[in-house]
Amino acid sequence: MEYVLKMENIHKKFGDNHVLKGVNLSVKKGETIAIIGASGSGKSTLLRCSNNLETITSGKITICDRVLADTDDKGKVMYPKEQEIRSICSTTGMVFQHFNLFPHMTCLQNICYAPVKVKGIPQEDATKRALELLDLVGLPTKSESYPSQISGGQKQRIAIARVLAMDPEIMLFDEPTSALDPEITGEVLNVMKQLARDKHTMVIVTHEMGFAKEVADRVIFMDDGEILEEGTPEDIFDNPQNPRLVSFLSKILK
Repeated sequence: MEYVLKMENIHKKFGDNHVLKGVNLSVKKGETIAIIGASGSGKSTLLRCSNNLETITSGKITICDRVLADTDDKGKVMYPKEQEIRSICSTTGMVFQHFNLFPHMTCLQNICYAPVKVKGIPQEDATKRALELLDLVGLPTKSESYPSQISGGQKQRIAIARVLAMDPEIMLFDEPTSALDPEITGEVLNVMKQLARDKHTMVIVTHEMGFAKEVADRVIFMDDGEILEEGTPEDIFDNPQNPRLVSFLSKILK
């Protein structure tokens, strides 16, 4: 399996609003990809289409060699049955802007819930793994804390641990630090840097240019529903070619 995710000629429309305009994205195992661009450029929509949080208007999506969506000769998008969709999408893990933790569960329970309920992992094994993940994200003392008792940065690290507990083939991050105060953003980015060093496959929509430059294997610039430029961090940040990328960087790197 060379590619964990392949998105081919993806179009997405919301009514008359053409949000994605023929996007192609391939992600190799162990690769960290950062997607940058102005708000409204289609970054988050692309991420949400990749794991069926949004359905596509046309194109083809393959995850771990299994077809999630394809378009027939008449232009109709075909998805498999619901059970197969769930099975395919279980190989992905999504970290959202606003954590989405269960407020009535402790941090430990939040991490254990899906492995036990979805994968049928024994509670004892799930708990052992959850404690290891709490240690990995730097929160070994927060197992019995509730989300209301911890900071935003800590909540996001718990959310990352919860995704890791499902052992996904690919992790998707939708602006994971945008809801955080700047002084605690580093807590989350440091965990993600460690995941990149450990060669977890990741696609990260981010406004953190320094992080993208340091961590990503490949950076993708989107504008108005299209990928206008992609390359190594050095290509994108030190030698941008597309005029719209040059303009974007000049504004954001002031």
